[in-house]
Amino acid sequence: MSLMTKAFFFIGPALAWAAVGTCVAATPRPPEILGPADGLSFVVPFSDGSVYAIFSRTTSGCQVMACKRSTDNGRTWSATETLYQLSAEDIGTQLYSTVPLATIDGGLQLFTMVGRGTGSNPGVDRFIDIRQTHAPQPLTDWHSSQRIFEGYVGAINGVVQLRSGRIVLPFACWVGGRPSAPPTGSNVATVVYSDDNGDTWRQSPARLTAPCYDGYNGNNYGAIEPTIIQLADDRAWMLMRTQTGFLYESFSLDGANWSPAVPSRFRSSSSPAGLTRLPDGRIVLFWNNCENTSRIEGKLVYTTRDVLHAAISSDDGKTWRGYREVYLDPYRNQSPPATGDFGTAYPYPTAIVDGKIILVTGQGADRRKMLLVDPDWLEQIGAEDDFSQGLDGWSVFKPYGEPVGAKQARVQGAELVDHPAKPGAKVLHVRRPDDKDGDEAVWNFPAGREGTAAVKLLMQPGCQGISLTLADRYIQPNDAVGRQKELFRLSIDADGLFHAGTPALTLGGWHTFTLEWNLDEQLCKILLDDQPVCSMPMLNAEQNSPGISYLRLHSTAQNVDEAGMIVEWVRAGTAVPEPSAFLLLTTATVGLLAYAWKNRNFLARP
Repeated sequence: MSLMTKAFFFIGPALAWAAVGTCVAATPRPPEILGPADGLSFVVPFSDGSVYAIFSRTTSGCQVMACKRSTDNGRTWSATETLYQLSAEDIGTQLYSTVPLATIDGGLQLFTMVGRGTGSNPGVDRFIDIRQTHAPQPLTDWHSSQRIFEGYVGAINGVVQLRSGRIVLPFACWVGGRPSAPPTGSNVATVVYSDDNGDTWRQSPARLTAPCYDGYNGNNYGAIEPTIIQLADDRAWMLMRTQTGFLYESFSLDGANWSPAVPSRFRSSSSPAGLTRLPDGRIVLFWNNCENTSRIEGKLVYTTRDVLHAAISSDDGKTWRGYREVYLDPYRNQSPPATGDFGTAYPYPTAIVDGKIILVTGQGADRRKMLLVDPDWLEQIGAEDDFSQGLDGWSVFKPYGEPVGAKQARVQGAELVDHPAKPGAKVLHVRRPDDKDGDEAVWNFPAGREGTAAVKLLMQPGCQGISLTLADRYIQPNDAVGRQKELFRLSIDADGLFHAGTPALTLGGWHTFTLEWNLDEQLCKILLDDQPVCSMPMLNAEQNSPGISYLRLHSTAQNVDEAGMIVEWVRAGTAVPEPSAFLLLTTATVGLLAYAWKNRNFLARP
């Protein structure tokens, strides 16, 4: 690694600590899974530091709304307590999810989705209404529930009380008889709102839509499953799931009247988002920053929800950092279930009193989890992996065969093997062991429009070729269509050649590739064993990218290749995002010393 690159990796994280004022704090921990969360959506924090989980259950032959309390950020929970008994109107033909809201006065609002009708046509003879009830503390005097929207609502993904006291509940409703087809799908997004603490409700005139397209790989529902937050300038901000490859956004000055929906900066598969504001004012967004899958020979393939991402904003949404994977489907490297949804989608984040976030997310058996997220972890600008913790942070599956019921079979591709020279250590083996596509391993790091990624690898004799690529979103391994969205690609042939006039790799020898990218310059400089050797132009330069956040390692062998390459470690760091000069001058020295002590062995690594 060059002196410049070592300095970048070494000093950059220290300056980042300085920039966010946390240089002497403990290193933030990555997201932690607290346990299963079946049947839960948002949890509710109260000012005393306790957190409530709200859910329905059957007890003594009656269906009730119940809760559990936690005083240690969701690590342990109290015994279940009954809040109130559900009426027949509360249950309907089926009781779906419950979304809670702790109000400014300390009370609790509950919003439930309740089935009505037994037909099969949404909005015609089958409905999912929204009901609401509320109670002041100590949550014993519950108002009679009421239906506040009548129609077909697919999901509720957020609710907010504005500083004015107005409660705003966004949702999408299926327009009865309208097909899931262009131009705008079957749904419109809107809100209901209350100015009297939930006693009465009115519906907004807004009918927000997003475009749909023929041949889309999925259901053309339109703009659905909105989430909401209030910004510092008092505007309400809504983000909606769409089928355009982006979340769409809309703004409102009062929560009732909304601007037309337009594409946001956030790329997304057809999956919803979740927003939360921290006690210190920062905003955190959770969503699937994924390229959608493509049809295979005209057949549908389930959308990409293998990983869930988060980004953080310290300036009320003007700029964002992170784009980190916070939850990976624990079964992503296996074939998906034959029926039903699966993956990491439907995030319900809740900021709690101590500044952490309790996140409930996931779909499918043993996939819906409760996590504890430290938002400071999203501020980090460097990452590395030497495989000592296994492949927990990698996607290494290979889809193959025709999809059945929109599900494509999977098998694990790249795997860990013993290091050839370091007893007890592991390396990643990327090859093509059979007639399926070559292995591809995908790794996430903090996003940056400027940064450096390094890989220490060995092309084994007989390797038929490899590639190292950089991307700004999650693209499933071996997605040939999605791969066209990569931003930089370095291809190395079977002879170790990768650029005219540059030295070839020594097959069977260790080499370090360093990729230094700058999206503003649309260029990536390549260093081989610390020496600059060439540069690559940016692919897809028309993309307005938020920054590179993915490294992809691929076997490009056209035939069976048992040799492939082995990888000892990967590292990535991104440029410090616009810190003030004063802040850097006053805190960089302390940050540098703190980081140097924590990482005093870093520069000595081979």
